[in-house]
Amino acid sequence: MTNCIEKPFEFYRGNDGCEFPKTTVNNWYKARAYILDRLKGIAFKPDEDTHLHVIVNGDSPLMLSVVRQLALSAHYINYDEEKMLNRTVVTIVSSKGEEVIAELKKEEYLNNLLDLCKYTVNNTPEHEDSYIDIEFEVATELPKIDEKNQNEILIQEKEVDSYCNSKSEDEIYSIDTRKAQYADRMYYLGTLIENLPAENIHDASRYSLALDVFQFNKLQDPLGNLINSSEWENNQASVRNGLSNLFCADCFESREASIELCRKDKKQKTAELWTNYNEALSKSEHARWVVEKLIMGFRPLTKEERLEDESIAYDKKRRKEYRDNLKKRAKDPAHIDLCSYRTLRRVNPDDMKYDSFLMLAIPKILEKTKRNK
Repeated sequence: MTNCIEKPFEFYRGNDGCEFPKTTVNNWYKARAYILDRLKGIAFKPDEDTHLHVIVNGDSPLMLSVVRQLALSAHYINYDEEKMLNRTVVTIVSSKGEEVIAELKKEEYLNNLLDLCKYTVNNTPEHEDSYIDIEFEVATELPKIDEKNQNEILIQEKEVDSYCNSKSEDEIYSIDTRKAQYADRMYYLGTLIENLPAENIHDASRYSLALDVFQFNKLQDPLGNLINSSEWENNQASVRNGLSNLFCADCFESREASIELCRKDKKQKTAELWTNYNEALSKSEHARWVVEKLIMGFRPLTKEERLEDESIAYDKKRRKEYRDNLKKRAKDPAHIDLCSYRTLRRVNPDDMKYDSFLMLAIPKILEKTKRNK
């Protein structure tokens, strides 16, 4: 197997361009390793009327990093954006109330996410009508845990520490980036996806040629590294793109687990299942992507920026340059796609094709990485 064990978190910078403290970076690694293991096996069918509830007992820097990682990872296929049902709920047990919210709004934790998602503190909810698929609440006392409910889990700091201490340093502080690298190659299919009309977006047959090229060409090229050190050192847009591919790939197994729940009998072909549930998967992926981008410091366009975007709609090249300039800024990047799935259909339907294609490519990527493990 090609050695693709890397340390990407060290390259991420704050808005001031400065490095985050080593303890903060280490907490990100610890939280990622623990949460990806803790959430294994948690999955839902598209029509299940239930949700994941995680109680995080404590407000230390490590536990707030756990909250951050839950926000990056806990996205499921049964979230109903239209009815705002089945959000993942994260309860933080703390006596600090508003102080915890202020801490979570820092760049190293949830950043811009709390400006848009639902959260509750002192029994007062904010952003109740949010389209985002995860919500937070601060509780002063540990709520009663329903031990029979497998979708309700309690996380104690000692358990996180115990898990991390049981692993080698490389297992915690290094990341296998193969899946992220393969996911990145999807964006280099060019006209195979770009030229597809923005209609019947979830019709898998439209992507058959692109999928063949991806599987038999892009996936066969030798792997390198996710990190391009010379570029990442001086370009936070490249760092954000690389980390975006990593966070996206971290959810591939949970997508696969949901699809397996939908299997009615052994005769059903895997490709058929991914095709049948492409729309639900794509909606969930957009919801995950929105949360990730807000955590990574992006924001939606302002009213003035949207008006400018609409005023140049007649000139596709100029409009693309305008949008690219907004999202590639080192400070205060903005993205047109930071909106609900319904709004995305109106403002930028072309980007929906990439979510649909990526969902069809996941089983190919997982098959490739498992075969070469």
